[in-house]
Amino acid sequence: MHSACSTSLLAIAQAVNSIRDGQCDIALAGAACITSPIKSGHLYEEGSIMSKDGHCRPFDAEATGTVFSDGAGVVLLKSREDAERDGDMIYAIIKGVGINNDGADKGSFGAPSAHGQAGAIAMAINDAAIDPATISYVEAHGTATPLGDPIEIEGLNLAFGIQEQKQYCAVGSVKSNIGHLTAASGVAGLIKTVLSLHHKLLPPTLFFKTLNPNIDLTESPFYINKTLKDWDSADQRRAGVSSFGVGGTNVHIILEEFANVPVQSGSSKPLSLITWSAKTDTVKLQKLQLITLKMLAVILRMLRT
Repeated sequence: MHSACSTSLLAIAQAVNSIRDGQCDIALAGAACITSPIKSGHLYEEGSIMSKDGHCRPFDAEATGTVFSDGAGVVLLKSREDAERDGDMIYAIIKGVGINNDGADKGSFGAPSAHGQAGAIAMAINDAAIDPATISYVEAHGTATPLGDPIEIEGLNLAFGIQEQKQYCAVGSVKSNIGHLTAASGVAGLIKTVLSLHHKLLPPTLFFKTLNPNIDLTESPFYINKTLKDWDSADQRRAGVSSFGVGGTNVHIILEEFANVPVQSGSSKPLSLITWSAKTDTVKLQKLQLITLKMLAVILRMLRT
């Protein structure tokens, strides 16, 4: 599937729904983006989406646009029940997904829409059946465009609604660290957020100094996180991940932390089958003969006792 910048997060959301519907037991979802030729750049144009100085500065007053880069990401998805049964390492739980397309309601093909983004975020929150007040981090789409960043914050405010507590939810964007991976940008943001939940740390959004003057966070639930710090939370840690594609496909995913319980290994069997491989048939035969002799020696000792 392809939905421009939201491709990989859309693939993850579709995979979640396929697992929920019983269409598959396990899924690999993600995307890759490789620029050709690799050694290439861009020409800055006033009012365009590309950065003037080659830095991506989400939500900052000096932000002039994004920087496209190369990368790939993939995640393995299973139902929680199957993962716990199989003793898998669970890095986070996907609680809810939201998908919509607002292309017909926008002024232009590439224009962002606060209401469209808010709709996808609200859908994910409803799907997760949680209170937005329990979300303490949002991995934003955060492309660092002077127009896009304020609209994204407006969409978050619409989705969260009026909250009694102010500036309790951190906002960040992995694009400040690695640039915009286009089709793979959503899975990059999700992996960053999953690892943040796992390690209970909030990474900084780089190059943020002064808030974009078109953004007002004073009476909102949000603040821009610019330092590495412990992810303190009175309740279970939850996060949202946004990815919005040019053309109108908006995706949001709600994540929740998970505490893995070490699986106790059962007692070993008195005899075990050992498999062996080698580079050549000759070496294989020599190793097999050696193992056979050792196993015979063990069996003889057991018979004697």
